[in-house]
Amino acid sequence: MINSGETKAAKLPDTSARVRIREDLETNLIVEAGAGSGKTTELIGRMVALVSTGSALVHEIAAVTFTRKSAAELRERFQRRLEGLIRDQGPDSDESVRERLVLALYDIDRVFIGTIHSFCAGLLRERPLEIGLDPTFEQLPADERVRVESDFWDGYLERLVREADPILGELAEVKLDPSYLRNLFSEVVKHPDVVFPDDTLKTLQAPEMAALNDEFKDIVKQGWELIPKQEPRGKWDGLQKVIRDLHYTHDVTRWNEPGGFLDALSKLCRPTTFVKNRWLSPELAKVFNDRVKEFALNNELAVRGADAQNARRYQLAMRMAIQAAQEFADYRRRIGRLDYQDLLALSAELLRRSADARHQLGQRYRRILVDEFQDTDPLQTEILFLLASEPSGSAEEVEIDWRREDPRPGALFLVGDPKQSIYSFRRADIDLYTFVKHRFRDFGSVLELTMNFRSRPPIGALVNELFGKGGLFPEKGSEEQAPFQPLNTRTSDSSAPEGVYSYSLDRVDRHVRRLIASDDSARLATWIASRVTAGERAPGDFMILTRDRKQLSVYARELEKWGLPVQVTGAGVSAEEELQELQTLLECMIDPGNPIKVVAVLVGLFFGIDYEQLV
Repeated sequence: MINSGETKAAKLPDTSARVRIREDLETNLIVEAGAGSGKTTELIGRMVALVSTGSALVHEIAAVTFTRKSAAELRERFQRRLEGLIRDQGPDSDESVRERLVLALYDIDRVFIGTIHSFCAGLLRERPLEIGLDPTFEQLPADERVRVESDFWDGYLERLVREADPILGELAEVKLDPSYLRNLFSEVVKHPDVVFPDDTLKTLQAPEMAALNDEFKDIVKQGWELIPKQEPRGKWDGLQKVIRDLHYTHDVTRWNEPGGFLDALSKLCRPTTFVKNRWLSPELAKVFNDRVKEFALNNELAVRGADAQNARRYQLAMRMAIQAAQEFADYRRRIGRLDYQDLLALSAELLRRSADARHQLGQRYRRILVDEFQDTDPLQTEILFLLASEPSGSAEEVEIDWRREDPRPGALFLVGDPKQSIYSFRRADIDLYTFVKHRFRDFGSVLELTMNFRSRPPIGALVNELFGKGGLFPEKGSEEQAPFQPLNTRTSDSSAPEGVYSYSLDRVDRHVRRLIASDDSARLATWIASRVTAGERAPGDFMILTRDRKQLSVYARELEKWGLPVQVTGAGVSAEEELQELQTLLECMIDPGNPIKVVAVLVGLFFGIDYEQLV
């Protein structure tokens, strides 16, 4: 076995795990690798081991990464590692190993290294007809996809009106404007594999509604008598708005009909704001607010009626959104313009429906390696499991459930760290990660990389103290949070000062954040500039982390005063509030049919319209 790695594993506490990654090539492995553990190095080491031992040809390997940038880096490092190993082969080296390495380098363009979406696009291009796709299908650019979706939604609503679709009448009964379901439609489009519940609750019968009607009307009457005729200086509170709305609309909302009454009831039973000093009598207003709470929370008929009405709204809204999303998916497939989610959904459908395609593609990609697995969603995980396992029969005969599939020996290698997962992003889920980890105990092994090459011992000690036993992280994992794993850091071989230091800022007026940031940034910039000027450090050696991004521009400007180059990064970072407002305005211009974005612009910096004026 050649040394296919870049780290010296002999003295590390997790040496046995690193050895298994490079030598146990016929076992499915999931590797929990903490920050700075060298996980990418180990993933490359396994790829090199696969080709050097003849366990796989380079074109039989698929390495799936989370971003295009990380894919490019992985490809470059894999190539450099192959070149280095070939160069290091001596006269006593195994000639067959050298030949396999040379062949892998020669064919390196045939290895797949990329994102899950580009991987799925490749699967579909190999078997398009089996899924009813035009072989010349294209991927929709993100900006064009927004426009296509918006145009389709507008056309869909126009068709419903033109054809007098019954759904419009049902929506009207529960006071739902179909145009306001645009965002719901978008969410369903993003998650085509999610099965949304379709339960309904038993609504109130006529005698039950009659029993509620008198008390309901009396509550509205009592509230109206306590509301001032002129709007208070602090604006109407939430409960006042509800009472005013019910008072002014009771003649036109058909309280005597089931739909109208339940709609009014659900409005009163929703939680809302209450400010007693904005009512004619604060004392009586408090008593009234308590009465409303008692009615909304403890009156069994009121609770059941409001819940049933909301459930009916939900059912109708979901029915319409799901139908529209399905028609939109059919439309995209028909015209051969697929978005990222289509690539995933259709790939999973292909592997479910065609046992032959699943077998052939599984042989085409015999070894699948996945980086950042903690950020993988259920649909992506299904694709990986189906591709790595053999079908037990024809798709028509067997109900496919990826959760019960056992991958071929050595077919799957997953690397992840549940502590680093951005779970809600793209539906990544710690429950999914935990499930897969437990399944690997059935058909493979779970390894841990605990060494941290990125931090010095003082940093590791501080992190372990803050987040370890009795600290900020739970000692045991839960459904919401992965357990903390202590950092094992290397002993420093540098004579440079290291450690964790703190300093105190003078108290400023009312702890105004901008004043604090101004003082803090001036101190930091002066200290950093002194280190750079003395030649002790380069500007790129420093990183400033803040609790949030609102004051980042203050730090950036202070550093720029010293002539230090600055790069401000982070999701959604903008230098000033004005730029963020401009971004919102541009998003609204791209998608003017989205009422949420329109309202955000109207009440924002450029227009400044009050919410009350919009209502």
